[in-house]
Amino acid sequence: MLKRGIAGLVLIVALWGGGVFLFNVPDYLLPSPAAVMARMAFLYENASLLNHVYVTVMEIFWGFLAGFLAGILAALLFARFPVSERMSTPLILLLQTAPKIAIAPLLLLWLGLGPAPKIVLVAIVTFFPVMTGMLSGLRFVNKSYLDLARVLKLSPLQRFLHIELPSALPTLFAGATVATTLAMTAAVIGELMGANEGVGYLLSSGQENADTATVIGMVLLLSLMGWSFYELFEALRRRMEARFAEG
Repeated sequence: MLKRGIAGLVLIVALWGGGVFLFNVPDYLLPSPAAVMARMAFLYENASLLNHVYVTVMEIFWGFLAGFLAGILAALLFARFPVSERMSTPLILLLQTAPKIAIAPLLLLWLGLGPAPKIVLVAIVTFFPVMTGMLSGLRFVNKSYLDLARVLKLSPLQRFLHIELPSALPTLFAGATVATTLAMTAAVIGELMGANEGVGYLLSSGQENADTATVIGMVLLLSLMGWSFYELFEALRRRMEARFAEG
């Protein structure tokens, strides 16, 4: 799958370069791949591009981790105590249905221009798909396994690790896979609304200066980062499912 993706990317770049050359498209409308690469090299040498990439990656990593763990814990709580789900649902739906571009300015006002508001925004968008995926898995655990756990007098932790978690893995990872794409979008929205570093900050700077090559370069870079994050998570998913299947 990775090889096909790379092949598709190479084909798109080739069509892009060929189209710019054949139709003589001006650089201010659509620069060639070579011009975009030259701009990326300039940013690497003169604008600490790697540092900006690192900032965005850390925002996504910590926000995703926080949202992932919070989603699992909330699903466990809701599965054990259904009344807590009914009480929490209005607040959860309010956070999920509110446009993230409207939440971002509030987080910036409360938490400043640093990485904190971006991490919180990523955690918010990660929480819901992880929570719903985990909760769906917990609700459809084979009842005979739960009966066996009661007969064997397994502790809640043992029941979770040996029965509930393996059964919930497919739906949990389905929700988390959706969250990987949302996390990238949320981090960039936060940086576009207000930041002094990060890939989204460079994207915003390019837009303000009408620098099409920088804008396209940052969009491509963000796409590659999101793709890499997705592939890493998919590798983790396959490893975890294989491990529990063997167990």
